[in-house]
Amino acid sequence: MPSYKARFHMMGTFIDLVIHHPQGESLLKECYLKLQDFAQRFTVNQPDSELMNVNHHAGIRPVRVQADLYELLKRAQAVSLDRANPFNIAVGPLIKTWRIGFKEAKLPTDAELNEKLAIVDPSRIVLDDDYQTVFLTKVGMQVDLGAIAKGYFADRIKHYLVSQNVQSGYINLGGNVLTLGHAVDNPAKVWQVGIQDPLGSRGQVCRVVPLRDQSMVTSGINERYFEHNGVRYHHLLDANSGKPIVTDIASVTIISDLSVDGEIWSTAGFLSSVGEALAYLNQQSGIEAIVISNQGDVCVTDGLDDNGQTLRLRRP
Repeated sequence: MPSYKARFHMMGTFIDLVIHHPQGESLLKECYLKLQDFAQRFTVNQPDSELMNVNHHAGIRPVRVQADLYELLKRAQAVSLDRANPFNIAVGPLIKTWRIGFKEAKLPTDAELNEKLAIVDPSRIVLDDDYQTVFLTKVGMQVDLGAIAKGYFADRIKHYLVSQNVQSGYINLGGNVLTLGHAVDNPAKVWQVGIQDPLGSRGQVCRVVPLRDQSMVTSGINERYFEHNGVRYHHLLDANSGKPIVTDIASVTIISDLSVDGEIWSTAGFLSSVGEALAYLNQQSGIEAIVISNQGDVCVTDGLDDNGQTLRLRRP
């Protein structure tokens, strides 16, 4: 079975696609077009995107959106309403204020942050299933799907490839990895996926996870940050304080069947301590987690075995 590969820059990151299929070249072109469509419609970084149309009408009127964007907004709001975790799609005004990850990143004043805190409330997002509309009920509100979109895109691309009888391959959206079937070149028939050491240099791996038809997603304080007067501020924001989450966690990695679940829980699991995160993530069904502390300690949820090099799922 021939192997086809593609690498391109999109959504501010490098994307790698690998599939084993006789029509691999044409399938990869179609994947590129689908990802391009998602990236253009779901972004907050283009003023004329479908998502920004919702934001532009905050406090004015409901906006009808396409079925896929509505589906994702509904899923994201449901998780955002659980105040036990920091996942919040209404956090857009805070992200725009800090601009972490962009050259114009700055340290906001407390007054600026307090002004935004009143409009980062996901309960003020009104979804209408009958008309498929989204209404942000307060002026200045902004939804941001940056914490969930890539996982959704990966799942949609995998669904398309499976529908075209692709039985082996992987999708890597800037570190968000989703595998299809088994690795044909590996005698163990698994994809060996590394976990970035959040305290090491880029590309330095602290554990390897053998995956088959599963996803692995990591969120970390080392991914996007800026420094001001010798203090580092990471991009994972607390919607209660308006500031970066105060925690002893350096990164959270989620293993799941769906990549969108990995996106959700790698952010939702960023709680104030490693112990609190593990207790919370152990309560969630269908996922396993690797939580690395800011001292480099690697801790895992109950369904994983760790031998210091490789992490394996425990089988019932």
